[in-house]
Amino acid sequence: MTHSSPTTRRRGRFGSAGLRSLAGLLLAVASILMAGAQPAAAHPPSGSVHVWASDVRVRTCQSTSCSLATTERLTNVRVQAYCQMDGGEAGRVRDGAYTNTYWVQIITPGRTLGWISAVYASGGSNNSPVPGAPVYAPGDETVDCEFI
Repeated sequence: MTHSSPTTRRRGRFGSAGLRSLAGLLLAVASILMAGAQPAAAHPPSGSVHVWASDVRVRTCQSTSCSLATTERLTNVRVQAYCQMDGGEAGRVRDGAYTNTYWVQIITPGRTLGWISAVYASGGSNNSPVPGAPVYAPGDETVDCEFI
């Protein structure tokens, strides 16, 4: 006589419905992490500016000698702005009859934080801030720039 013992099947802690829920949660977390390659800013932008020019480059600081923050180029688009500040003579940009030493810190449509010359933002005068973004000066605690 052959004796066979019944096979015991162990169930995991989660069960099949629990595993599907866990898999869905892991997929959601992975999607969130992959969508935001750049960490979120400490506070929301406080204004917006219109970029009137074509192929405007976004820099990592307030000068054309700074490296590019992104390969994205801005053309006739409204962007969120944190602040603007005077870059002095080192930050001066000239484009035809326009000249400006102010730079505006923005978030591009592709979600990159960077700086553009105020020359390319609508509504300002030569060598002065543009409407739409608060002006920062060193020591000013009322205006928030995102310094990276």
